[in-house]
Amino acid sequence: MNFYSRLAALCLMLCCTAYSAAQEDPADKVFTGGRVYTLDSTAPWAEAVAIKDDTIVYVGSDSGVEAFIGADTQRHDLSGKLLLPGFIDGHIHVGSTLPYLFAATLSPSMAADEALTVIAKHAKENPDQNPLVGVGFLGAAFGPEGPTAKMLDSVVSDRPAIIFDEGFHSAWINTVAMEMVGLDADTQDPKPGAHYYRRYPDGSPTGWLIEGEAFGWVAEQLEVINPDTLERAADLFLESMSSMGITAAFDAGMIEGKGTLFRFMSDRAEDGKLPVRILGSHYVNSDRGLATALDDLDRLSKAYEHEFFDVEVLKISLDGTVEAQTAYTLDPYLDPPGHRAEPLVSLEKTKQVVAAAAQKKIDIHLHAIGDGAVRMALDLVEYARAQEPQSTSRFTICHAQLVNPADVPRFGELDVMVQSTPTWYAYDDIVLAYLGEERLTHMYPLNSIAAGGGRVTLGSDFPASWIGLDGMNPVFNIEMGMTRQPPGDEDYIVQPPVNERITLEQAVRAYTLDAAYQLGLENKIGSITPGKQADMVVLDQDLFSLDPYAIHKTKVLMTIMDGKIVYEAQ
Repeated sequence: MNFYSRLAALCLMLCCTAYSAAQEDPADKVFTGGRVYTLDSTAPWAEAVAIKDDTIVYVGSDSGVEAFIGADTQRHDLSGKLLLPGFIDGHIHVGSTLPYLFAATLSPSMAADEALTVIAKHAKENPDQNPLVGVGFLGAAFGPEGPTAKMLDSVVSDRPAIIFDEGFHSAWINTVAMEMVGLDADTQDPKPGAHYYRRYPDGSPTGWLIEGEAFGWVAEQLEVINPDTLERAADLFLESMSSMGITAAFDAGMIEGKGTLFRFMSDRAEDGKLPVRILGSHYVNSDRGLATALDDLDRLSKAYEHEFFDVEVLKISLDGTVEAQTAYTLDPYLDPPGHRAEPLVSLEKTKQVVAAAAQKKIDIHLHAIGDGAVRMALDLVEYARAQEPQSTSRFTICHAQLVNPADVPRFGELDVMVQSTPTWYAYDDIVLAYLGEERLTHMYPLNSIAAGGGRVTLGSDFPASWIGLDGMNPVFNIEMGMTRQPPGDEDYIVQPPVNERITLEQAVRAYTLDAAYQLGLENKIGSITPGKQADMVVLDQDLFSLDPYAIHKTKVLMTIMDGKIVYEAQ
């Protein structure tokens, strides 16, 4: 028998063995007749998939999957529908959404009087909500002074009220809240120019609290977390995630409640009530937090090690947002003239913590909005890599709203991921007004970063959304990453530069395989590959045959997480 005959015989034997094994241990579920985009480079397209327990056991043709069908196998005919790996949100605040799910819901598009009208209506309809909580205002809508306690008093004066802006980088409180927590002219700014209180000329606070160290303690004293509503909020919100095909997520900070949200999510995982894998983080946004950051993360990592909820990443916020005028920029703002925000954390202290984290092989997620913060983040990574060249730590810079062109190639050179939220990519009038036309053209250079070897991941940053719940939806983010325009509006001015639009293939990969890499789970999820966990989503339309401006209309028909159907459209 010659070599080729022996090879053919061996292949036949292996096929027979696999067929026999499949017959003896048939799949629990098979999906046939579909367009399966696998994200597996060895076989990017398939027709059928078989699942046994929580694992993908076959990917291939309709004829080949027949060997895995037994008497009790559930068979799902996809009828040509698109099957993808489950979407992975690379930056979201799952835990920190829950306390605000029943809050007054504002929008960045609202003028000041509109926001006050919504708050007044919410206060009337929710007389027992104490404190009254709201989310979503835009500080710029209130003029140079910003929102004030006096404005809020005009609609809520019978109880404390706290309203968070659209990015959760500032808070607005009324006089009752101010008096309850003891905030007055004698209260020192936690870090002048970074975490601080807007004040009148006499030094008394206006009611607008800028960045977390200024408002976090206020929220804690007011007890914004209501344990009685968390369970109901989780049921609703997690179902929404499943209905959008999200099967895994990086939680970029469960900030409120002094551990309450961590314990709550862990209990849900233990009780089998998490339909999504959540990789959590320890969130730091101040020098005070940096001092104990690694010890705090170590404690959290040891306490929470469930398959569906663990805490492994250090998240550090380097700056705030452009709209709160706390984004750290290389050059001053144009409006207010000469303004330049300070970083939320000091460079030298952060360098030491990041290097120590790299020594411990801890993954690091750095919030950077302004071009100064992005450069600071890249400098931190460069320092850590020089100090710990053997470290396997993975570094992600999230948001990267403004990137100086000189820093674009450094993402690839330093092996840094960029994580971004395309539903923010509508033409940015605020950046234009505050920072000017040139810096408007430095926004979200994803395509250039990818061309330079940087890995791109996408996510929603929910509840920091400019378009409500749609901001969490992967198909909205995929479309807007491709168009840099509002969903469905091809006539709207494009957020420059136009050449930073990404392709559909890039966007899908950023929501699946590369997002899995960011979470350290690329060997477990992110592609439809035999041996990986069965996290998948069925869509009602084939994204690859759609006009890009129609992608946001796509609906999820079914979501499978860990081999279980966790959502099915009615």
